[in-house]
Amino acid sequence: MAVEDAPQGVGRKRRHAGDSTSGGGIGFHWETLIASFVRARHYRPSRMSPEARLSQLRALAEPQVSIPLVFPLMVATFGLSLGDDVAWWKIGAWLLVMLALQAASYINAREFLQSHIEPDDAGRWARRFELLTLAFSTAFVSALYFLWPHNHADHQTFLLALMTVALAPLTLITIVYFPVFCCTVMPVAGGIGLRFLAYGKATHLTFLVALGLFLALLFHLARIVNNTMLRAANLQSDKNALIEQLFRAKRESDAARARAEEANRAKSSFLANMSHELRTPLNAIIGFSEVMATEIFGTHSKPIYKEYSNDINQSGQHLLGLINDILDLSRIEAGRFEIVEEEVDIVYLARDCKRLLDIRAQAQRVNVIEEFDTGLPVLRADARAMRQTWINLLTNAIKFSPPNTTVRMIARLDPTGDLRFGVHDEGPGIAGSEIDKVMEAFAQGAAGIAQPGKGTGLGLSIVKGLLAAHGGRFELRSTLGQGTQAEAVFPLARLRQLAPSECRATA
Repeated sequence: MAVEDAPQGVGRKRRHAGDSTSGGGIGFHWETLIASFVRARHYRPSRMSPEARLSQLRALAEPQVSIPLVFPLMVATFGLSLGDDVAWWKIGAWLLVMLALQAASYINAREFLQSHIEPDDAGRWARRFELLTLAFSTAFVSALYFLWPHNHADHQTFLLALMTVALAPLTLITIVYFPVFCCTVMPVAGGIGLRFLAYGKATHLTFLVALGLFLALLFHLARIVNNTMLRAANLQSDKNALIEQLFRAKRESDAARARAEEANRAKSSFLANMSHELRTPLNAIIGFSEVMATEIFGTHSKPIYKEYSNDINQSGQHLLGLINDILDLSRIEAGRFEIVEEEVDIVYLARDCKRLLDIRAQAQRVNVIEEFDTGLPVLRADARAMRQTWINLLTNAIKFSPPNTTVRMIARLDPTGDLRFGVHDEGPGIAGSEIDKVMEAFAQGAAGIAQPGKGTGLGLSIVKGLLAAHGGRFELRSTLGQGTQAEAVFPLARLRQLAPSECRATA
């Protein structure tokens, strides 16, 4: 957006900023730079975490490893430029000291990058970098005094200009770590400032003021870069800690899952063995109690014995049914439920199960009616599992239906082509918050808890497992006071449409 298109307030703000600056209207606040320089004096590297300090030292060491490739050539060129005015032995001695310090910095940086540094050692390595950098900067700026060409003003200007320009690359290399930046810039700037001050002329004093302002700018930029790097290092540290926590949580989750699977296998094995061991004596109890109840070998001397025999038989039947349910559930949970597929007429199974439960429905004065679509396809499934599904759903519906109500058995095709069958009752219903609960093993809703002795809470969980083993699904919809709809849904892939001749035969 152009300046003239800007909102009025924005334009005024820009003009005000331009009027309050110096230096040709470049929009720069020297007061801010001076304040930043003052704040930089209070910089405390000890506030950094060891991990953040190691990250900054690594960023400092990486360029120092590549500098020695070009540094000897630069130093040699610099020495040759002063050969006409400075004794060669001085130039040689200075070059040897510089090369030795540069070699020490290179070895230190390479050792740091190749070593596995613990956070506790960050302070020791930081001091090594600071001392080597301070020695290098001091030796570098000593050229202004040790190699000073006293009788050649042009070479003096060249040497001062070279040292001033050298502040830029030295800043770029060391700005990533503020203490080393200070150890680099301060000796060089101090040596240059003392040389300008030694001239004692107004022009050189102006240069000295400009150098001070330039240093303030460098310190301001260094502070910004260091704050940015610290934030990045902290974010990286937080990310690494989060990743470590995720890996630790995953390991703990995997271990917990392995323990749970092992416990589930042990439970399934125990239930299978115990069910087998319990069914053998139960069959004897049920059989002999039935013989006693029917008085096959003669009338009891006491009529109460016949009543007790009936109670024993009924209790045995109930316990055997419970054991069978637990065994089926354990097989389903262990993934060992074997499906014997065959073509099943779901309506025929429904009517067969209805006949089995007619006596119970009549005893509770519950009317069971059929609502089956005609021409339903054949279902490819395990007939025993489908029979148990119908019995469990119909038993639950009759069990919790009040007297003089109706239970509807439905079987139809969805518009999507899926087969849907189940029961709809007019019972007390299930709260929405309990829908998931009642489909868990040994869990019952409020209606089941209010009527103890009416079940163990395994029926629906077994139905859900049987349908899942076939690739189907179980849907339970209910509203308190308005009944429950329990339906099994099978996909189109498990259906076979009847031929016209089969439909006529079925009808």
